[in-house]
Amino acid sequence: MVKDPVDSTGLAIGAAVRSARSDAGLSTRALATKCEISQALVSQIERGVTAPSLATLYRIAKALEVSPSSLLPAPDVDDVLVVSSTEGNFVASGDKPTSAIGRVVLADRRRDLEIYEYRAGPADDLDIWFEHPGDKVLFLLEGALRVDFKGRPSRQLRAGDCLVHSGEVPHRWQVEGTVPIHLLLVITRHHDTKPTEPALGDDS
Repeated sequence: MVKDPVDSTGLAIGAAVRSARSDAGLSTRALATKCEISQALVSQIERGVTAPSLATLYRIAKALEVSPSSLLPAPDVDDVLVVSSTEGNFVASGDKPTSAIGRVVLADRRRDLEIYEYRAGPADDLDIWFEHPGDKVLFLLEGALRVDFKGRPSRQLRAGDCLVHSGEVPHRWQVEGTVPIHLLLVITRHHDTKPTEPALGDDS
């Protein structure tokens, strides 16, 4: 978690968590128990006093049965959207002081799409197992990265490599070598689509 002065981003995340918790009919204590975090932390997040790490945000989203993007500030609604290099919120990947910091480029609940940018060195902590619905697309721009999967072989990535995998397979990252990594991460969610029923009298 990251403690900062109350700002619009923290307040927006807190309001979204509080609203989703209310919709789920859970108390702060019940949510804390499901997420395996303290009730005080839930309260701090909802009041915008503490910004949750991505790991904590994902645990909260899973407990509330919502997408993480629905808990992050929404971008402007437009079919054509430019996110400048100076935009985006910075969020710690985990709860350790040495956790790597990621830039939330886009969290679009309408498209159920998340885009992150990461720059991390060998000393930055990335030892966090993630597991969530949807697919991940990881494009490594610089450095070398190992992606571990539970029950499956690890994958070694070099600059220019792209990895696509299901988010439901538990996974974690590890910087390899001494060169910092720079990567883009895209997370897409699945949408259930029902086949269109033919109109009455339509034999096609």
